Amino acid sequence: MDTNEKQHLTPAQRRRKMELKKKRQKELQRRRRRKKILIGAGIAVCVIVLAFSVFQVVNVLSSGSAKIAARGDTFVIALDPGHGGEDTGMTNGEAVEKDIDLKICSKLKIMLESQGYQVVLTREDDSRLSKEERVSAANESGADLLVSVHSNYSENDGSLSGAVSCYQEGDRKSRTLAENIQAQLIEETGAADGGYLAGDYTILNDTEMPAVLIQPGYLSNADEAASLADDSYQNDTAKGIAYGIIASLDRG
Repeated sequence: MDTNEKQHLTPAQRRRKMELKKKRQKELQRRRRRKKILIGAGIAVCVIVLAFSVFQVVNVLSSGSAKIAARGDTFVIALDPGHGGEDTGMTNGEAVEKDIDLKICSKLKIMLESQGYQVVLTREDDSRLSKEERVSAANESGADLLVSVHSNYSENDGSLSGAVSCYQEGDRKSRTLAENIQAQLIEETGAADGGYLAGDYTILNDTEMPAVLIQPGYLSNADEAASLADDSYQNDTAKGIAYGIIASLDRG
């Protein structure tokens, strides 16, 4: 409206026009306030949701975390190749358990040492150790964890196959270690997943650190026995165990 139009308005019309203008301004102010409130509420909700999500993640990690910390400046890992000497373990043709166990642990030692970890073997050659000697060697080494390697065997079913990881019953860190090794072992070797479970073994029960016993396959299965005796498959087995160990370490 131009100046001439304003001059033709009556006082009542001008009053009504001013009232309408004030009313529109108040409505606009109310809308702006409402928008600010909604935006503020939205931000508050987002903050609450985000905080709750972070809390859930932290809570899950803290309650489910069972990683193994080093006692000293570096991690010390004890490896226990099963059997040895006149104690051959199970056999299937040219596949001999004591040899397979030692070869896998020897490869695993090289892999772990290449990553800066200190590794101790309960036996480094074809010698026989009693269960008590193995436990004593592991405990005296001051190791942060122990991995014992054996081969599985079924007297009744030659078709059974797959890797199995046993952990120290009642020890959360041992269970986490077994779970991680089992997952990586299956991924690297393609073996059937026999799962992980609590095991009643002297090497697990009497050692002073988180301990697991890994059985990467069944020697009673002809195909799996051939795989376990194969150098390339042993490398894959050692690699899977190494990845599982490293995933279980609390490296700060």
